[in-house]
Amino acid sequence: HGQLHNNTFAMQNNMAYWWSAGRPIRSTVLQTIMKRNQTKTFSDMVNRGGFIHEFSLQGPYTFIVPTEEAMSKIKPAALQKLNAESDKLATFIRHHVVPGQFVMKQLLERQSVETLAGQSISFSVTGSFETRDREVLVNGSSKITRYEHKASNGIIYFIDRPLVPKWLR
Repeated sequence: HGQLHNNTFAMQNNMAYWWSAGRPIRSTVLQTIMKRNQTKTFSDMVNRGGFIHEFSLQGPYTFIVPTEEAMSKIKPAALQKLNAESDKLATFIRHHVVPGQFVMKQLLERQSVETLAGQSISFSVTGSFETRDREVLVNGSSKITRYEHKASNGIIYFIDRPLVPKWLR
């Protein structure tokens, strides 16, 4: 039993973990989102909206990012409306960004936060640990699929449906 953690491979693996654990995260929130294939539509919108400079700055930001699957749930007419009107696109993007860096515990304690678009978004938990169906929902319907992906200027959560403002529905 004690020999499992005392071999050369285990020691090298532990050294690699501890060496990387203290290293600073160099990718910004935006760089992280733009590198991922599962967030291509959202990152293209951020790029088209001219947010590259704004979201590459110090921050910190908490991004609630819809995946490709989530973005496919927006009606084509609504997507055209977003792409045609830069002010609506800017509001849509800012509706997915919260000023400050919040870990899940803080979001659930606050229950709601205000986005850069000036609108409030809420966080709630459904299910239980016992039944292993616990989920965190944003605005009661968007499920967080990946938690607390850290970047140098913030934190990212991935959701399964976009936070669509009422004026876009």
